[in-house]
Amino acid sequence: MNPLLQSVQLALQNATQKEALVYIDKVVDFCIEKENGKVLNGATRDYIQTLVAYHIAKDTITSESDASGNISGVFMWYNCNEDEVLSQLNEWKPDRKDGDTVLMASIFAKDKQTFKKIIHNFIIKCPEVSYKKLRAVRYKSGVQQVRSYTTKLFRKILTQ
Repeated sequence: MNPLLQSVQLALQNATQKEALVYIDKVVDFCIEKENGKVLNGATRDYIQTLVAYHIAKDTITSESDASGNISGVFMWYNCNEDEVLSQLNEWKPDRKDGDTVLMASIFAKDKQTFKKIIHNFIIKCPEVSYKKLRAVRYKSGVQQVRSYTTKLFRKILTQ
């Protein structure tokens, strides 16, 4: 049981926080628009809405907006232990702030410049990324695979 997830689900059901719901829906629309089957792999709108609201509640999301207020980039992540990466995604486990791993999950950007901005914001918001293990889940031939990364990935992205 994940109390934070339950709280998020209730808040979405009650729909009393109108301003938050507008923002969440903008992020969801952007994620759906940019989804290519490699990140959310056929997830429903309700699932993505819960996912976004959950990451907002646990402060593991960064986003960028353009001058018109439209979402232009989103990055969500988890804090866990290395042996919990797949269960973190599949079972909605609570984050482990004391975990040894940062699981880089959903990343969407409209262009290269926005991608750089959300990566930069991620590093600022999650400084422990400099010393924890970095993992991401990717689909290959329809199977979830855990990939390992180093901080060299960020240097490469930010210097391009």
